[in-house]
Amino acid sequence: MTIVAITHPTKDHPRFFTEEDLARLRAVAEVGVLGDLDEAGRDDLLGRTDILLGAWGMPKHDAAFLAKAPRLKATCYAAGSVKGFVTPASYARGVLITTAMFANAVPVAEVTVALITLANKSWFQAMLAMRAAGKHVPAPAHHGNYRTRVGLIGFGAIGRLVAGKLAGMELQVDVYDPYAKDADLAAHGCRRQSDLVQLARDCQVLSLHAPNIPQTRHMLAAPFFRAMRDGAVFINTARGALVDEGALISELQSGRISAHLDVTDPEPPVAGSPFWTLPNCFLTPHLAGSTSGEVRRMGQLAIEECLRVIGGEQARFPVTEAMLATMA
Repeated sequence: MTIVAITHPTKDHPRFFTEEDLARLRAVAEVGVLGDLDEAGRDDLLGRTDILLGAWGMPKHDAAFLAKAPRLKATCYAAGSVKGFVTPASYARGVLITTAMFANAVPVAEVTVALITLANKSWFQAMLAMRAAGKHVPAPAHHGNYRTRVGLIGFGAIGRLVAGKLAGMELQVDVYDPYAKDADLAAHGCRRQSDLVQLARDCQVLSLHAPNIPQTRHMLAAPFFRAMRDGAVFINTARGALVDEGALISELQSGRISAHLDVTDPEPPVAGSPFWTLPNCFLTPHLAGSTSGEVRRMGQLAIEECLRVIGGEQARFPVTEAMLATMA
């Protein structure tokens, strides 16, 4: 029988996995728990393990670790980025790596669509105005959600989900992503934009969904933010390092634009950063991704990948070594 080893101790399993999903796995595999064992026990279980299952804190798959796991053929990761543990050695050994990033994309897309919808109504500005006045105030100027143009920067798992959710809302969606396929854009009803500055000029709301890799550091700089329309909104649920935050702050200080920042660089912003006090900057504590019960969606996906491997099927969400260059 296939042996699956869970990296987290049993006490932590409810955070990542439901009993129902674990029961599906136990029905077809022997399931051990590395996190419950001392070093000798872990080494013994690793020596017999065919599949690793775990989330944040996955052991680094270096040569020393792989030497203890000679039977390991797959690691099914119940979280997003695998870059913290995969190594060239794991790929050289032919270990299949899968990710639950597509499950983690769901809550980020949900939050993004909610922010776009509310931003187009100037919802948060209205809340602040009423609180300050202590009474009913006229609605602030806003564009609404009929045929307003939204710009998505990045068309990976999250960008595609956002576009799909916006498709039925009569919004117009432009996408900047050099890697996006024309057929995928057309299927989501999106228009390609090949220039970031032009995207900023054309759209009322701009939402960032690109990966945090060296090539994207500060990809949104002063020309982009200066090109944004008066009253436009910038949303960042990706990573702060993609943004030249000094340039963003300059435009926010002008009062021309507003921003919803779920991420910054560093995170949280340093003490004294204008992000804390600007009335047109709305900060949240990296809340868009999977939290609370949403984490178990990633666990379910990882267990489903385990079941495919055990059943001799192709994994749905493998991560190849070549993919790492353009992934978060």
